[in-house]
Amino acid sequence: MVLSSCSSPPGRDYAVPDDLCGLKIPQRYYSSLFGPGKEIEVDKLWRWGNGTASQGCDYLVDGNPKVSVVGRWAKRNDTVAASTPAEAIEQRNTRDTPKKYPGRYDVATWSAGGVAAIDCPRAEDDPEKEYNRFLVDVYANDTPLNDDPDRAHKVFGKLAQTVMSKVVRKLPCTGK
Repeated sequence: MVLSSCSSPPGRDYAVPDDLCGLKIPQRYYSSLFGPGKEIEVDKLWRWGNGTASQGCDYLVDGNPKVSVVGRWAKRNDTVAASTPAEAIEQRNTRDTPKKYPGRYDVATWSAGGVAAIDCPRAEDDPEKEYNRFLVDVYANDTPLNDDPDRAHKVFGKLAQTVMSKVVRKLPCTGK
């Protein structure tokens, strides 16, 4: 799907999406992630709440990946795959040290994004019950935030908390 508009800041000839990967979140939380360009496309992954696969979407500006919001399942305390926000950030091979962001959910940030996690126990008869932790990774490539660590921490931390608050309602967790 291609989105475009005429009323945008200088250098940005497209409209910021009305929602973020199908989640109703105020634009003020994510508009700063979308930089200059002529055209935006959304590449949708799986729907939110899917019990087995990655979910969310990627935004491409002029054909280049710019913003990604991806959720995935993990095993709590997994010894191989990331199961905490800090581990997920470290797997990106960034020079940044993950920085904890306060709030309801377990969130850590770095200069290019934020990761939120929640324990999500599943029904005993669920064939995927060992995947009992859900992580949401919000990432923005080549934005002014990447060069301003303090602002990036605030923007990505708030956004990761907000995205998780919307996604958790769609997950098959027991006892939510």
